[in-house]
Amino acid sequence: MALICDLARFFVRSAARWYATVGLTALGWIVQTAFLINLAVRKHELPVATVFESLVVLAWILIAIDLYLVLRSPRSTAVGLFVLPLTLAILIAAARLPRDDWTALGGGWFKFWGTVHGLLLLAGAAATSVGFVAGLMYLVQANRLKQKRASRFGVALPSLEQSERLNRAAIASAFPLLSFGFAIGLALITASRQNGEASVGWLDPKVLSSLAVWLVFAALLHARFRPAMRGRRIMLLTVVAFGFLIFSMAGVNLLLPTTHGVSEVEPAGARNGSVGRNAP
Repeated sequence: MALICDLARFFVRSAARWYATVGLTALGWIVQTAFLINLAVRKHELPVATVFESLVVLAWILIAIDLYLVLRSPRSTAVGLFVLPLTLAILIAAARLPRDDWTALGGGWFKFWGTVHGLLLLAGAAATSVGFVAGLMYLVQANRLKQKRASRFGVALPSLEQSERLNRAAIASAFPLLSFGFAIGLALITASRQNGEASVGWLDPKVLSSLAVWLVFAALLHARFRPAMRGRRIMLLTVVAFGFLIFSMAGVNLLLPTTHGVSEVEPAGARNGSVGRNAP
């Protein structure tokens, strides 16, 4: 509803439309907050134990960022047109994923570091999403300026400098968060294998896709220090990095057989890879 209301800016220029968009966005965020609180109370843990929960929390974070940017920007700035479709796509992807609890790694420090692992990756994904949105706004604004087209229908975008500054801060935050998150994940795999417990294999699609994500982000951060790669090229590389991250978070679980967090209740044969849609 908030997205539809924001899209109405192309036909309605009344200030009431802006207030309605902000109100509906805030209402959706409050309802989602209540959902996550209820989930945490019922499970007695943070709702980041599955990819479904992580994606819902990621959408919740993005909506909070959207509200912050919308309230701080001029009313004609179309931040919501970039953030709200991304949030809706993330929630649709989450709805297609199993909601079962993962097979527990055990209690104590295993569970603690597993939670830290999930939180770091979630924070990195949130920062990457902000960089992705900033990159899209930069590309659209750069194309508009190149073709010398004025803003139409009262739709304005942040300046190239603002978008680049937001993208730079987001990527600089995302890389260390993802790096520490991946490192903890590898340490957990190593420890569980040494203890003789069932674990994710080193050639599991989830592990390989995570390695690919880290390499892409390392290349992106390196490119940021090269003058020849600044501007449009950096933004395009940010879009590629975001695509790799989303595929690693959700695409692998939807398309490839993975033993990362196999569901406690799963069909026979799922553990040997005969089922392609394992739980995350």
